[in-house]
Amino acid sequence: MPEEDDDLPPEEMKKLSGIVPDIVRRAVLTGVGALFMTEEGIRNLVGDMKMPKDALAFLIAQADKTRTEVARVVTHEVRRFLESETLRREIWKLLNGVTLEVNATIQLKPSGDAALKAKVKSRKKEP
Repeated sequence: MPEEDDDLPPEEMKKLSGIVPDIVRRAVLTGVGALFMTEEGIRNLVGDMKMPKDALAFLIAQADKTRTEVARVVTHEVRRFLESETLRREIWKLLNGVTLEVNATIQLKPSGDAALKAKVKSRKKEP
């Protein structure tokens, strides 16, 4: 990468050297919340700086990749924790140390509809 920096004209190097610390400062001030910013949020964050479209596209792509990677790592760690033997033992101790008591009352009440009426038909039995 240093070879690429040598190819840039001095005025471009000055622009980049001013932009990079400013981006870093803003990213630190924004904090971890920047990981979850939308594309519009990133555009607003760097909006007043004159930044090439390629650099902005790179920042947006990096934020998206970072967001995806953080979600993947957090998902993996939560799954590992939930599947751990330690958690099973602690839940087992908790369930063995308590008594579950349930009190229930069940009532059947007539609804507002009229009561059911039976229709009776009688047949005469033939001998």
